[in-house]
Amino acid sequence: MKEKWKMYMLLIMPWLSVIKLGKSSFFRYLPTITFSNLVIALISELSRAFKWWKVKNPIFPNLATDVSFVFGPFTILNFWIFKLTYKRFWVYLLTNIMADYLFACPLTTVAEKLRVYKIVRRAASNFSF
Repeated sequence: MKEKWKMYMLLIMPWLSVIKLGKSSFFRYLPTITFSNLVIALISELSRAFKWWKVKNPIFPNLATDVSFVFGPFTILNFWIFKLTYKRFWVYLLTNIMADYLFACPLTTVAEKLRVYKIVRRAASNFSF
């Protein structure tokens, strides 16, 4: 339990901002967020087979899906992106690209330094054309 405190903080801290999101917005975007969480969970399950990344201290060790990332910052960031860019597709697209870049590069470096997870192989390197 003591070594998993970072994972619990990753899961709980982003949810503190949901109060500002509003009840109607929360329920409006819940189906979309549920679908995107399902997709990310499936990708996480594939990550175990293809050895894309390794989570250091997962909350549920038997799951390849890292619950703290999928239901923590990823979920809440998607809620906020959908709320702030509603009915503005190009703003949504640019915001989502920026958020994906932040998750892929700078935040991955920080997470590796904090020993939260480690990238073993980049996913794109597994595919050949």
